[in-house]
Amino acid sequence: MAEFDEKAATWDDDPIRLKRAESIANNLAKTIDLTQINSSLEYGSGTGLLSFFLKNHLNNVVLMDESAAMTEVAKEKCQKLKNVHFEPIQYDLLKQPLPQKRFDLIYTMLTLHHIVDLKGILEKFSQLLNKGGLLVIIDLEKEDGSFHDGEFHGHLGFDRSALEDNLIACGLKPRSYEICYTLEKDTATGTKQYPLFLLVAQKPK
Repeated sequence: MAEFDEKAATWDDDPIRLKRAESIANNLAKTIDLTQINSSLEYGSGTGLLSFFLKNHLNNVVLMDESAAMTEVAKEKCQKLKNVHFEPIQYDLLKQPLPQKRFDLIYTMLTLHHIVDLKGILEKFSQLLNKGGLLVIIDLEKEDGSFHDGEFHGHLGFDRSALEDNLIACGLKPRSYEICYTLEKDTATGTKQYPLFLLVAQKPK
């Protein structure tokens, strides 16, 4: 978490990161009907980049992140833009009590592969969704371990079938899956491409 705290102040300065968030936001808005969503949670929201590109589509959004510095930047952005329907909070769903609030939509971008306890966090998401609510996961497809530099203890992307099995075990029904973006990154063996998927799952009504 210290790594993200250190990067928070300049996180939004990267034009590639901005382009990615905008593209994925547009894709998400085309994939599900956001007019039916009354309450949303972005988990691992960072500075709120993805959510701010969705601000004209969503009301009552909780921006939840473990990083205090990222959450502080998100709060400053909300104040500056007078975005009163966003609520940035520092919170760890796996360590703190389950919040009372429930959501029509939970979405998370490039966060899930950092969370070792996959089943634990998916169970929390399922519990936090209203009946009929949607979970949207944007993350890396299975990769060879070259995506992260240095020591990394999370998941090397996700296999679709295995992830969907985990969702089903947590009471969520996979609804759609597509490649929504491709990241390019320089590695020790040259430039590589890493596909990102957008998976939608639903809690039964």
